[in-house]
Amino acid sequence: MSSSFGFDLRTLEAFVQIAETGNLTLAGQRLGMSQSSLSQMLTNLEAEMRVELMDRSVRPMEITTAGRYLYDRAQSLLQEARLTSQKMRKADYKLLRHVKIALVDSIITAVGKPLIDVLRQRTQSWAAITGQSHLHAHMLLSRQADIIISDDPLADHSDLDRHRILKEPFVLAVPNDYTGPKTLADVLQRLDFIRYSTSSLIGQDVERFLRLARQEPPLRLQLDNSFAVVSAVASNIGCTITTPLCLFQSGIRQHQVTLLPLGHGFAREITLTTRKGELGDLPGMIARDCRRILQDSFVAEIGAEYDWLLPQIKLE
Repeated sequence: MSSSFGFDLRTLEAFVQIAETGNLTLAGQRLGMSQSSLSQMLTNLEAEMRVELMDRSVRPMEITTAGRYLYDRAQSLLQEARLTSQKMRKADYKLLRHVKIALVDSIITAVGKPLIDVLRQRTQSWAAITGQSHLHAHMLLSRQADIIISDDPLADHSDLDRHRILKEPFVLAVPNDYTGPKTLADVLQRLDFIRYSTSSLIGQDVERFLRLARQEPPLRLQLDNSFAVVSAVASNIGCTITTPLCLFQSGIRQHQVTLLPLGHGFAREITLTTRKGELGDLPGMIARDCRRILQDSFVAEIGAEYDWLLPQIKLE
């Protein structure tokens, strides 16, 4: 037998007919095969399974206990094979069967509808989830997601395709009525620091930056999403380190907070990452649409208020 399983579907089909009829001649008529061919298939199958499947000492042949075990499983396997064959014939291969995408909140808010429109047009079924950005990498690597749009490009994995969507600087956000010195150290001396949750990638990046900048603001306020963080700044509760897209995504517009440059080249990149060769041109299409929508909406709005940010925002 050529199959490493000890049988193939044709052999299972033959065995099922033999078991149901107890007669090689009748089984052969049903299958359009000779009695000798069926007899040889049964002998080979028993040799591969190392067990007697049919009792040939009686007429008609009777199925053994081991044969009944194989018969039940053969029925299930053949039924699944028939369903697979039917679906293969009916499937539209211009559409991907099912795509699951995980993405950061700021992207779904900024470009959600165009992104979903592409998924609807190019897939038979789709699902999108946000939040828990620190889990996105695990979801992609464990095949719980097909695409992630995240600030973690999984740079250590060579078997992935990446499409960078956005590079943007981190900025210091203060209440509108803040009039003191504008360096990070001075602002942190005067205002409480509002943190992102350290379970988020952006929160981890900010904490790393603060350590490098040798700043240790007291741990007083820690919130779990951009809307809460930026709203707290707009409400004059304190200051934060965030990004222009997070401000845009929060719905708190520029006139409600003031953005100050941080410098030091502190920036984040949003990248679409997927496994190689699985989704055709869909990842590239999504990345291009994301960049186009961000240019038309986010960049235009942020640039109108803070033109000094424009050279630091890159869509590519």
